[in-house]
Amino acid sequence: MRWQDVVDIVLISFILYRLYVWIQGTRALRILIALAALGLLYLLARWSGLFITTWILQYLWAIILVIAVVIFQSEIRQVLERMSPVRFFLGRPEALDRLVLDEVMRAAFELAQKRIGALIVFQRRDILEDHLKGGIPLDGRVSYEVLSSIFLPNSPAHDGAVIVSEGRIISLGCYLPLSDNSSLPRNYGTRHRAGIGLTERTDAISLIISEERGEVSLAIEGGITPMANPDDLKGRLESMLIKPEQIKGRWQDAWTVNLVPKIVSLLLVLVLWGFIAGQQRVEMWLTIPLEYRNMPANMEISGELVNKVEVGLRGPRGLISGITPEQVRAHVDLSQATGGLNYIRLTTNNISIPLGMEITKLHPSSVRLRLENVKTRAVKVKPQFIGTLPRPLRLKSVWVEPPSIVLQGPESILAKVREIPTQPVDLSLIKENQKINVSVEVDSPQLHIAPGQPSQVCVDIKVERAS
Repeated sequence: MRWQDVVDIVLISFILYRLYVWIQGTRALRILIALAALGLLYLLARWSGLFITTWILQYLWAIILVIAVVIFQSEIRQVLERMSPVRFFLGRPEALDRLVLDEVMRAAFELAQKRIGALIVFQRRDILEDHLKGGIPLDGRVSYEVLSSIFLPNSPAHDGAVIVSEGRIISLGCYLPLSDNSSLPRNYGTRHRAGIGLTERTDAISLIISEERGEVSLAIEGGITPMANPDDLKGRLESMLIKPEQIKGRWQDAWTVNLVPKIVSLLLVLVLWGFIAGQQRVEMWLTIPLEYRNMPANMEISGELVNKVEVGLRGPRGLISGITPEQVRAHVDLSQATGGLNYIRLTTNNISIPLGMEITKLHPSSVRLRLENVKTRAVKVKPQFIGTLPRPLRLKSVWVEPPSIVLQGPESILAKVREIPTQPVDLSLIKENQKINVSVEVDSPQLHIAPGQPSQVCVDIKVERAS
């Protein structure tokens, strides 16, 4: 690992962690989880040799990405709209402060006391534009006076919702999607169902003031909770909307806060780096034996025979480094060959290689071989001797049983064979008449002893004393 790789890993780990911080708690996180699961499944399938699963995921990956983008286009747009380089890398402070909450609480409980209905929505991470209808842009400061005037019964925006984002009113008179939850109480009107419905679809917080009951309620994630007093409301909103104050030891917190997501980000990048580094493609040469298959009946190869080929392979470094010649096979199919001279071209179809590699070179590119009819013929056996008989002995006679053996092989090669030698017999060890069983030696690799014939013969040696 080079120092450039270390910098690369740290940088991507930081970006991945910041991306997690931005999308945690939002539905956009499901996109990355789903894609990460598919990627992990592809790696496991490839590693374990699941050919069909690997093929499907490899060729359908682009389609899966398009489908994910279509399904989650709203969530993706929200993430991209919220993201800026400064905020992404450094985070962003919450603009909402306690003074704004004090103004909201004062207005909410006074409106409830006067039995004036109101709906105030606090936008958090999710963008709300896709769920809002109508509305009047305002971009004004949040204050008791502004909120009270907006929800006066004679105000044109009385029946709509006020949207608060980063301490400012960005729009008013907005209509929200209604909740379809059948378990809500029947006394909840359109305002309550609208406030709850938006929280079912986003991470927004809805502050609902009922004009019938003079009640202040807070809707979060599809649930609704009545607020008995301003202190309860203030505590709930502060815990969800106000960023905690920075304490000393900021650099120490940079390493300890959210430690698990940081470690997971680093591990994921390390795995990704190892996978990509292992995918760097390299080449190597292998010399492997060449097999001849499906030999036509009653025919054999004669003449010189190519029994090895050189194969150039290219593939991921991780696969190439562990490959052995036993994992690569070369063969020639002789089922269509005919008697006489045959020229057979070698292609990648003649080579079996592990999945994930490709053949770059092949030598030789063709083989030439001659096929001839298989014949049989009886050939005389000739004994061979080494050494000399001890004095004063001399050879009287030598007999071989059987005197000949039937050989089998290509007709042209068989016709050239006049005799078959035996393994050498050492005469220096002979002291009297003796019968010795020895094997015969067939010199040509294309000839062999016919079925039913013995591979050994008996050499009967008779000696006599010299006069």
